[in-house]
Amino acid sequence: MTDTPGTPGSTDPHCADTHADPHDHTGHDHPPTGADLVRDLVKGLSVLALVIPVIGVLLLIAILPFAPTSPVVLLLGIALGAAHLASLVATSLFVARTRKQLAVNPGLLAVRSGVEEALRLAAVLLALLLWPGDIRAELGVWIGAGAALVWVALATAQTVSTRRRIARPSDWSKEAVSTLLSERVGARSTVVMRLLDVVGTVTFQVGATVLVILSPVLVIGTAVLSIASGLSTLVLQRRSPAERARTPWAYAPLAIGLLTLALGSLGLITL
Repeated sequence: MTDTPGTPGSTDPHCADTHADPHDHTGHDHPPTGADLVRDLVKGLSVLALVIPVIGVLLLIAILPFAPTSPVVLLLGIALGAAHLASLVATSLFVARTRKQLAVNPGLLAVRSGVEEALRLAAVLLALLLWPGDIRAELGVWIGAGAALVWVALATAQTVSTRRRIARPSDWSKEAVSTLLSERVGARSTVVMRLLDVVGTVTFQVGATVLVILSPVLVIGTAVLSIASGLSTLVLQRRSPAERARTPWAYAPLAIGLLTLALGSLGLITL
């Protein structure tokens, strides 16, 4: 085989020392192979599958000081999260059976966000009717936490499923790894961005529910914030995988979630 220029071979000064450590790659810049990426992704997703449930546990610990008189409030929040999930599934099925282009349609996104916030308002009003003697803020925190736990469970299941599909040789895993390699997207950035998305979702659910229960009129504001978060996701879908991690739009869902939580916390403080 003829050595090509720049390829380590018998005339490469970096490889001329026959006594050098074969595992020492100092001076070399070897891009990761498909096997390296698969190994790193499986390891990273395995860690992420453990970290995401921890977020749910930490959330429950953090809201214990705001515990209402009945634990059923948390179940109402879980029902709200399940209703949000059902809305997402129904939208996905509608897109799949009509036109796939609707998946990136801002109008459909606005409708879905409006439905989700209407469901949040219904859950809040039901809580106020069932537990009129409880502090409104406490009810809002626990309903929001229950809704967030549904998304934590979903994100955990998706992470475990993705890890298994990546580890198992298939056309899907080959295509996914090939795309990441061609776009030079590392496993670490992929896992970190997924974690930030989960944190953004959790903080938004809690903050939005607190805002709505403090003032039902604020459901309009939470809907606007939800639409803004969804639009940032649509913008990312139109970019290549390499560009997604480098654009500020990638951090928009996290920023909106933290902003919503901050506004909700400010409302709690000013009560």
